[in-house]
Amino acid sequence: MTLTKRKFGHALRHEFLLEDGYVPMNHGSYGVCPRSVQAVRHEWQLKAEQNPDRFLKFTLWPELDKIRERLSRLVHCDRDELVFVVNASFGINSVVRSLSLKQAEKVLVFNTLYNAVDRTMAYLKDTRNVQLVMIELAYPMTDQQVYDTVKSTIDREHAKDPDVPIRMAMFDAVSSVPAVRFPFERVIQLCREHNILSVVDGAHALGQIPLDLHQADPDFFIGNCHKWLFAPRGAAILYVPKRNQALVHPSVINVSYQDHSVDQSSSTFCDEFAWPGTIDFTNFVCVNAALDFRESLGGEEAIHAYCNKLARQGGELVAKKWGTHMIENEEETLTVAMANVQLPFENKAGLSDAIITRSFFHKLIFDHHTTGQPFKHNGHWYLRLSAQVYNELADFEHLADAGLQVCKELDNQQ
Repeated sequence: MTLTKRKFGHALRHEFLLEDGYVPMNHGSYGVCPRSVQAVRHEWQLKAEQNPDRFLKFTLWPELDKIRERLSRLVHCDRDELVFVVNASFGINSVVRSLSLKQAEKVLVFNTLYNAVDRTMAYLKDTRNVQLVMIELAYPMTDQQVYDTVKSTIDREHAKDPDVPIRMAMFDAVSSVPAVRFPFERVIQLCREHNILSVVDGAHALGQIPLDLHQADPDFFIGNCHKWLFAPRGAAILYVPKRNQALVHPSVINVSYQDHSVDQSSSTFCDEFAWPGTIDFTNFVCVNAALDFRESLGGEEAIHAYCNKLARQGGELVAKKWGTHMIENEEETLTVAMANVQLPFENKAGLSDAIITRSFFHKLIFDHHTTGQPFKHNGHWYLRLSAQVYNELADFEHLADAGLQVCKELDNQQ
């Protein structure tokens, strides 16, 4: 198929349902679904309502199989190693709560995990009595520094407790805050060398970076389709290679459940995840339309290239206006389609972190008709800025002015 590149930037705003005057700079949180995909979704919802029995018993399943086949080509794996889940949190919970972790066994975690994933790890600690081994990352770091930090932690823990295994490691492909590309491929390999199960939170990966799951070979990989791939909200994939499918069951058990702990010669993995109960499956069906839309823009490489370049240029523009800096390393491997810029904010009023976060959101959204994601890392406040195909540098300029005004207001607050 020959892909025709289209003009990106504000010329594409009409393809989305964004309200006039709104400057969207936080795509990474919730994603945005194009008009054309929404129209397809409504068509499928109508089909489901016109004859629910036919749709849910017969029509739906071959469509989902075709879409899983198409997604498998995108991420380079086999179709039956992929299942749909409603979001990355559901997929991660399904994996980690299925694993037979024993008391005192160790789990590697990072201070950069998404907050809900961090709490899921806390749940494992509380209910399974496992030991969480926290790895602190203070960006900017090179990929080698990250790798060395993980390796030294593994070596230290093995030396300290040689009879207590590290059973699992939970880490990102692209972390949320700070929004940086994690060297997940190398860390997966490191985990495999030490017989540690790798669970990769790829919530921000699909649509933002190229993926080859067979080459990377994680034990488990979870990725949203609604953040960066343009699917409706509530669509994600869980990848489990066949060697591990007997280990995992969905958070919602259905009639297909089978225990494969003794006999792993067969798998009910796909069937167990296929029916989480009666839900609106059209979010999954519309992944096909989302991929069509991406092809209409020129395909994955064109989208990745535009968003990566814009994130870097836009982040540098904002940092210059603020007199601060972006989070980036010497090799420039951290920034993908989201830039992290330090805020010119001193917190002179001594506000709590919760008040600061809420104030930035409220003032940016309601006073300036834009927003980014405020966060604190390594003792400093930053704003995460997302670059998408409908953005231009002018959007970063708008947010730079808005962010500077909010910083002044909060620092002058009595």
